[in-house]
Amino acid sequence: MTTDYEDIFDNPDEDQVERQWRILQAIRRSSGVTKQELVWERKVSERTIERDIQTLSRMGFPILDEIDGREKRYHFMQHYEFPSISLDIFEYLALTLAQDMLSFLSGTPYYSDFIKAMQKIRSAIPPESQQYLEQIRKFIVFQSKPIKDFKRVSPMIQIAQKATTGQQRLELTYKSTRSGEIIIRMVDPYGIYQAENALRLVGYCHLRQDYREFNFDGRMIDLVMLDETFEPQQGFDLSEYTSSGFGVIKGDPVQAIIRLEPPVSRWVREQEWDGLTKTVELKDDVIELHFDTDGRQGLFRQVLEWGGCAEVVAPPDFRQQILNEIEKMQSKYAVTTSD
Repeated sequence: MTTDYEDIFDNPDEDQVERQWRILQAIRRSSGVTKQELVWERKVSERTIERDIQTLSRMGFPILDEIDGREKRYHFMQHYEFPSISLDIFEYLALTLAQDMLSFLSGTPYYSDFIKAMQKIRSAIPPESQQYLEQIRKFIVFQSKPIKDFKRVSPMIQIAQKATTGQQRLELTYKSTRSGEIIIRMVDPYGIYQAENALRLVGYCHLRQDYREFNFDGRMIDLVMLDETFEPQQGFDLSEYTSSGFGVIKGDPVQAIIRLEPPVSRWVREQEWDGLTKTVELKDDVIELHFDTDGRQGLFRQVLEWGGCAEVVAPPDFRQQILNEIEKMQSKYAVTTSD
């Protein structure tokens, strides 16, 4: 007598991805595995096992089935070599910490796929090793809180990724940061990149006749993939593009000299900065940073963040831009007296 768990319940403690990975491991056995064995091992219904087998077959795994007596037995096509993963415990620990570091992308399809991959790897780790790893993780914490709620825009990210690889034009409904105006644009998507606190779509905007970036956040209202293809602009390289500017902010170029005093100078000199061409050491722990960057606005924001320890030495117009902002801030904090 066989038991079908369909009338009881499917195993609530096992994720679908993890279950399918374990099914593949079972099929990998020299004698294969019967449907009923999978039902018992995974504690799910026959129908669930059949759906999993169909899904795995569609994914490209060469799974064959044959009748063995009164049972259906699954095995791989002859000579098929199942891809194996060989990790030691510390390599797995590194991946687990990487998962923590990437948690700021929670809600994106990239993070979801990473979690699925980790579930597959975890299923191959012996329980005692997993317990040991959990003990180690108590002493190593990599915190990386989500920077945005990507759940709403996750489908748009997937559309943009598909359009990028297929070179298909997008119709983008986007809210301008400066004016607040909602504008519909035709964009040829060139890629997606993440830096600091932003996940951005880079593409050729037909409205502006130039490269533009669009954040996957509240400003992105809608994204539609059109039945129009495009040819990328010659010479565009996403890696090269993202390496220019200051941080993630690109725009007007500037050659600037910034003088920094302690205590800021002490930690700034230990870091690498986009567009930094030279660091000059002065007396009393003061330093001068020489920048040549396409990200004037980004450098502008950074100087303000350094606060009173920073002074723009050159050029005069950039110094005046900082001064204007300081005066605007000062006016908001000015103390007024009344008679």
